[in-house]
Amino acid sequence: MWPDRRLIALFKIEVPIVQAPMAGAMDWELAASVAEAGALGSLPCAMLNAAQIREQMAKIRAHTKKAINLNFFCHRPPVLNNAREARWRERLAPYYRELGIDPAAPIPSSNRTAFDTAMCDVVEETKPEVVSFHFGLPEPKLVDRLKAGGFLVMGSATTASEARWLEAHGVDAVIAQGNEASARPIYGARRRRFRRRIAPRSARRATTAPR
Repeated sequence: MWPDRRLIALFKIEVPIVQAPMAGAMDWELAASVAEAGALGSLPCAMLNAAQIREQMAKIRAHTKKAINLNFFCHRPPVLNNAREARWRERLAPYYRELGIDPAAPIPSSNRTAFDTAMCDVVEETKPEVVSFHFGLPEPKLVDRLKAGGFLVMGSATTASEARWLEAHGVDAVIAQGNEASARPIYGARRRRFRRRIAPRSARRATTAPR
């Protein structure tokens, strides 16, 4: 038997596993299957709009009534800056030419939606058991809405100080996320910087919230 059952009791799951929400790499089927198997299934919502989240959650609920986590980003969306873009293109121009790439070619991008009032409305409507966040937490009034609605809130920490900050701001559980979590460029540099300072054991020492 798993020795620390706080997370199992908190999320009302059968096994101490939280499936990682992988934006752009999965949809409702994986989340529903994981939940039905007894773990906490997670649906990544950063690349979905409100209508898509409603559609995905309807499909999940048609397959399972077990606990589901909706995951969102809390980043500050970048502001378009033509001068800044011109500078980095100029800086990288020699490498573009070396590799035979047109420096003026458009750069593909994907939009990642930050959690806001509209997304909070969707959470209240679709009623997942858990709502989790990367890159901090949404503004306090939105966290208050989630807590008032009875939703469990989980946040991701890459340092012990971040774990303490999350606990102080009312999360029910902390994701202790180290550099082994993935090799995505969006996280990579930060994980390398903190890889000797963050580990599940340091998060355990830093907070009393389940990890």
